[in-house]
Amino acid sequence: MTAMPSPQRRLQQRLVAIAIALTLASVVALLLWQEGSRSGPWEVLENIVITLMGEYPDKPRSPVGRVLQLLLLISGTFIFGAISGKISSIFVTRALLPETTVSLFSNHIILCNWNDKAAGIIDQLLEGNKNHPIDIVVVAAGPVADRREFPSRVHFVQDDPTHHDTLERLQASSAKAVILLADEATESPDDKNALIALAIKHLEQIPGRQKDIHVIAELVNLRRRRHLQEAGVDEVVSARDYSAGIMAQSAMFKHMSVVYQQLLTYSDDSNEFYFIEPGRYPTALWGKTFVELNHWISDYSNRQPDNPLLLLGVRRASGKILLNPKPEQFDRLSTDDALVVMAFRQVDHLD
Repeated sequence: MTAMPSPQRRLQQRLVAIAIALTLASVVALLLWQEGSRSGPWEVLENIVITLMGEYPDKPRSPVGRVLQLLLLISGTFIFGAISGKISSIFVTRALLPETTVSLFSNHIILCNWNDKAAGIIDQLLEGNKNHPIDIVVVAAGPVADRREFPSRVHFVQDDPTHHDTLERLQASSAKAVILLADEATESPDDKNALIALAIKHLEQIPGRQKDIHVIAELVNLRRRRHLQEAGVDEVVSARDYSAGIMAQSAMFKHMSVVYQQLLTYSDDSNEFYFIEPGRYPTALWGKTFVELNHWISDYSNRQPDNPLLLLGVRRASGKILLNPKPEQFDRLSTDDALVVMAFRQVDHLD
C-alpha cells in the first residue's frame, strides 16, 4: 500500500513549486526587459520557449541576457526531466498494479520466487487441474517479465515472500500447497527458502487458523537438505538427485528417460501417479492384502476403458510409501492408508 503524503509535506511541495515558478517568471521578465528593446518582445519570447525545451536559439546580445538564457536552459532541463519522470512513474505504477492487488483465495497453490523452472511448473499445474481449475499465486521480489502470457487464474504479486505479512495477504493458511523455488538472484537460495518455510510454519500456529500447510522446496546445495527440513519443509526436491538417477538408469536400460518423462508430464495421452485417499475408495477394501487389492483394481480398470488404473503401492498413515511391497512389508490395507495408482487422469472416487 502506498503511503499518502502528510498535509505538511503537501504544503512544502506547493511552496517549492510556487518559488520555482516565481523565479522563472522573474528570469523571463528580466530577459524581456533586457533584450526586448533590441530584438522585439515576440522574438525574445520565442527564444525563451526554445531555450526551455533544451534547444539553443539565437544568443542574446548582452552579457546579462546570455546569463539569463543559460539559467533558463538549465531550468528547462530540470523541469522537463521532472515532468518525464512523473509521467513514467504513473505508467510504471499502473503496470505494477496487477502485481500488488491480491484477491481472496482458498485451496490455491503459492509459488515463491521465480527462475527458469517456474513457467514449466505452472503449465503442469494448469494441465493437471484442467477438470478442477485452481488459482496459482506467484510471489517474487522482482518483476516477472512474461506474466501476461499466463491465463487469468495465474496471479502475480511483487513482494518479499520471507515476510509474514506477505504470506498472510496471500492467504497461505488456506493454500493447498506452497512451492519454494530457488531464487538464483540471491547468494544463498536455500537459506532464503528456509526463512520462507519458518514464516509459513509460524502461520500454522495462529489461533483459530491452525492448519498443516504443505511446503515443497527446491534444493540447490545438497548439504542444506537437513537445514530446510528443520525449517519445516515437508518435501525437499533436488533436481540434481533426480537427474543423476535417471541418467544412470537410462545408461542401463535404453529409453528409460522417456518413461520418466511421460510419468512427470501431465497430458491427455500420458499416465501420471495419483493418490486415492481414504474415503475415496470402498470400505470393502479394508483388510485386503496387496495381491487382493491388485485383483480388485484390475477388475475395476476393466470397467473403465477410458481411464484404466494400475495399482503401484500404498501410502501408510505415517507417510511411508510402499511400492509393489513384499508380503513381509505390507500385511493388509488399514482404514487410513491411501492407494498409489497410475492413470491417465485423476480419480476422484472408486465405486
